[in-house]
Amino acid sequence: MSESKEPSLAHRAFVASSVAGAVVVAYLAIGYLSQVVLVIFAGVLLAVFLDGLTRLLCRHTPLPRWLSLTLVCLGLVALFALAGWQSGEKIGAQVRELSERIPVALERLRSWVDGYDWAQPVVTQFDKPTEVMSKVAPGADMIGRITGVFSVVLGAATNIFIVLFLGIYLAASPGLYVGGVAWLAPAPKRERTRQVLAQLGRALRRWLGGRFASMAVVGVFTAVGLLIAGVPLAFILGVIAGALSFIPYIGPILSVVPGLLMALTIGPQTVLFALMVYFAAQLLESYLITPLIQRRVVSMPPAVLIMAQMIMGVVAGLLGVLLATPLAVVVIVLVQMLYLQDVRGEDITVIGGEPAKGDDEGAV
Repeated sequence: MSESKEPSLAHRAFVASSVAGAVVVAYLAIGYLSQVVLVIFAGVLLAVFLDGLTRLLCRHTPLPRWLSLTLVCLGLVALFALAGWQSGEKIGAQVRELSERIPVALERLRSWVDGYDWAQPVVTQFDKPTEVMSKVAPGADMIGRITGVFSVVLGAATNIFIVLFLGIYLAASPGLYVGGVAWLAPAPKRERTRQVLAQLGRALRRWLGGRFASMAVVGVFTAVGLLIAGVPLAFILGVIAGALSFIPYIGPILSVVPGLLMALTIGPQTVLFALMVYFAAQLLESYLITPLIQRRVVSMPPAVLIMAQMIMGVVAGLLGVLLATPLAVVVIVLVQMLYLQDVRGEDITVIGGEPAKGDDEGAV
């Protein structure tokens, strides 16, 4: 009897040690090579996005995959170029005006709070916006400051370049890279490795689809609501709200700050209206849009997402916070398939759902 159980125990020990080893390697990699790892993961995420659009086009047209991917890339470039041509000047003007209005709004907020005794200990800890700007006057280590800005811009441009090309190459031949990873596993585990990678691609595609739908709804609703409320720069504030919705829970809170500061330049009543708009946008997103989307896409516990964002923020800064949720999707899929299903033998539904028709062809 004990002999019949040995293969099962050995299999469980192998899978458990593999999961533990993967977690340790991921932790060390993120700790010591966090930026490199996250830039690579951002490239994978872009590949998943391009792959999803390519699959959609292949599913509804007779076009070959390479032509579908080419059309997807050209279409995205044309879309961004058209948006920049139509709205680039307006967005640039609103961004400049926003940067000019924020110090005024902060000064008004300071003056308003300064009238309350309970706020004195807090107010005295902060410089006035005008004093802050004076400290950034020309001549004070200007060369060092310019060098620092140049380094940041160059590093960001390099990372974007790497993400773009990595995403395109991965999306062009997903089967090649999936097969390469599968061959690293022992021969009996290669098919299971392919299944895990396919499920990871499925879960990330559906998560991205849900996020983009939610971002669009929040951005449009916020922009229209702030415009009706009379808040200046409603368009760019809506864009900010939609973009920050990519980061669940934390992003919407951050998006409120510039909107309330702009409303403060008009008056307290406008601040109240703006707060109501942001609150209504989050109610719409949390109780209508997200439940409808999650019927077909990925649903995860809020506490898991918040903990992932906090951990990745400490480990890797802003980029870690941006990619914390998709990383959490990856970890949950691995735990569900490699531990709960393979080790414990539980019959569970893995996040990301079952494959759709044509979804098994070359998963990213």
